Amino acid sequence: MTRQAKSDFSVRGKQSGLTLVELMVGAALGLLVVLAVVYVFAGSRASYRHQESFSAVQESGRIALELLTRDIRMAGFPGCGNLLYMDHRSSGDALPANARFGNEVAIAGDPTQVTVVRGSAESANLVASPASNQIQLDNIALLGTVTAGDRLLVSDCVFTEVLTVAAVAGNAVTAAGALSRQYRPGSRVMRLEQVAFTRSAQGELLRNGQAIAAGLDALSFQFGIPGPGSRSVTNYLDAPTALQMQSVVAVRLNMTVTDREVSQMPFSTTVTLRNRAP
Repeated sequence: MTRQAKSDFSVRGKQSGLTLVELMVGAALGLLVVLAVVYVFAGSRASYRHQESFSAVQESGRIALELLTRDIRMAGFPGCGNLLYMDHRSSGDALPANARFGNEVAIAGDPTQVTVVRGSAESANLVASPASNQIQLDNIALLGTVTAGDRLLVSDCVFTEVLTVAAVAGNAVTAAGALSRQYRPGSRVMRLEQVAFTRSAQGELLRNGQAIAAGLDALSFQFGIPGPGSRSVTNYLDAPTALQMQSVVAVRLNMTVTDREVSQMPFSTTVTLRNRAP
């Protein structure tokens, strides 16, 4: 046997495997590494879920506030002018309680819901009044599809009036009854819009019955009443009387939104009515 062969045999004879203790230590270290990775992953996943829920709550609150603010601010919008200086001629119209134009604010509500009445943002110009119950518009298509039974608001910045459509022929609109006066050319004609906000039993914010935001735990309204001879709010009431509702100048809304990963988050804002701002 050569010296080289003896050397290789000697080296192989001295090799040995891992001991049980070494295997256990290695397994323990490996398990610790796996646990650390799982812990970090679980923490990251929980943080992601929380952040996602937090964003969802903020988005629901933002959407709800945006829509509520936009619609409430426009309560009683007659197309032009200031309500305090306008004469509304449709006191007998079937509108929500206390929802009138003229010297009354076109909003009705209680601590848990609110209804806004206003003229639409889209309008057409009146070009002629061929008869006491008829008006001619420049482009009725600006108001969308107008059919019998729809209600329109006519305003010349001095007088306003609601008419119920009986018939439409081209740009000519025939009302169900005679108007109280002949409106001059250039008067604005709008749709009469009614927007109701409430909270469903499932915690959704409903706008005219359609869900627009979810996760509402609570929704409440307070109505700002000005002092005598003033247009600045001196007191917010949960349930104003019918007489007090006529002088509301602002609405304070409060709501809480929640999600499975986020505790309740409060949202609140105060909306000054456009036509009654100081």
